[in-house]
Amino acid sequence: MRWTVRLEARTGQGEVETTELVTIDRPVVDGTLADLGLALVEAKAVLAKLQVIMVQSQVAEYVACHRVCPQCRVPQPLKDRRSRRLQTLFGTVEVEAPRFRVCRCRPLAPTAAVTLSPVGTLLTARCTPELERVQAELGARTSFREAARILEALLPSSPANHESVRARTHAVGLRLEAADRQAAAAVVAGGTAAADASRSIVMLDGAYVRAVPGHQVRNFEVICGKVEHEGRPSRRFALVRRVAEQPQAPLRSALLEQGWREGGPVTAISDGDPALPALVRSAAKAPVETILDWFHLSMRVRHVEQALVGLNAPEPAHWVPLDCARVDVERLRHLLWNGKHEEACQALDRIVSWSENAALLDGAAVAAKAGRLVAHCTELHGYIENNEGALIDYGQRYRAGKPISTSRAEGTVNHLVNARMNKRRQMRWSPRGAHRVLQVRAAVLDGRFGQQAIQLAG
Repeated sequence: MRWTVRLEARTGQGEVETTELVTIDRPVVDGTLADLGLALVEAKAVLAKLQVIMVQSQVAEYVACHRVCPQCRVPQPLKDRRSRRLQTLFGTVEVEAPRFRVCRCRPLAPTAAVTLSPVGTLLTARCTPELERVQAELGARTSFREAARILEALLPSSPANHESVRARTHAVGLRLEAADRQAAAAVVAGGTAAADASRSIVMLDGAYVRAVPGHQVRNFEVICGKVEHEGRPSRRFALVRRVAEQPQAPLRSALLEQGWREGGPVTAISDGDPALPALVRSAAKAPVETILDWFHLSMRVRHVEQALVGLNAPEPAHWVPLDCARVDVERLRHLLWNGKHEEACQALDRIVSWSENAALLDGAAVAAKAGRLVAHCTELHGYIENNEGALIDYGQRYRAGKPISTSRAEGTVNHLVNARMNKRRQMRWSPRGAHRVLQVRAAVLDGRFGQQAIQLAG
């Protein structure tokens, strides 16, 4: 069997041009499974040839239209002929880029250009927005080298350099960040709206990424989070505070996209780091309800429980102090869960007292382990006091179906940071490069990158 693929083009003047793209032959009697349909090599060749013909025809038509003087309707004189190379998703295309002398009938300002280049006006970049978008998305999902290999294997584009993928991913990240800043500033300039009845919830967590040599630190912090609003899909955001031009802009843009308006209530759930709620307050420009993550609080209670188990291991001779301490330790989680934080602090003081008594009665046999229990109790006591304003009745909030932990934010850290920058892809990053890639990756994982990329390109 034989197939012939032809391309028919109809110009703006109504002329029809037909071009034969490819002829494909396949055996019939001796055919195998591998002979069915198009092969990848054939498909890439057809796409590449089709792209060349389409782009060159479009550019030629564009040049012909813009060569005509808009005033006297006479073709403007040719100055010289050049060529330009345009990288597209389906191959690199070389197009003619003639330059024309501006018609004498048009009055020119003293500083006006006397040369007209229609192709230079049309081709504002070396690659098409679609190629940049695909490279940026792949660069955000996987390593830059792997993204280049995928493009080379599946598409008829010229062999992609991983440095090009990196540069275009960074460029898209910069534009996304600028769009966030613009969205955040637009509401401020336009005034405030009425407060929404439902409350926006911001869950934040941090992660550390290995820095490239040359920086003063071995690791730098990445702040990740998720904004949730009733009736809307969640929105991720990430940033490196030390290089972000406006650290609050991605968060504020996410809040506004979720339906929040200035004056609306916002709840921030974090692990106790004061910088995280401060970031939310800076974005909302208003007081924010702060909640301490239950998981981090519960883990510190777990340290106290494990220290008490270790204290009982040597079978001390005097059990009374340890039995009394055990009673208070068993109540700790219940007290904190139900919002009785002052009683929890009092129980911790009693545990410390009973531990010191046990060390005095049993001597060196339990002194070291008693000291470990005292240290964990002191740490938990300080943690509660430092986050007193963020402690709530977790049981009541949990029964109401409201979030009490940053587990979903930790999942965001895993998706945004660990899967791309840590774990199996343990490469070193510059803070600025990580920040830009995270802007793209957050948009890709949220499913909003395609539409945003189209708007940015337009």
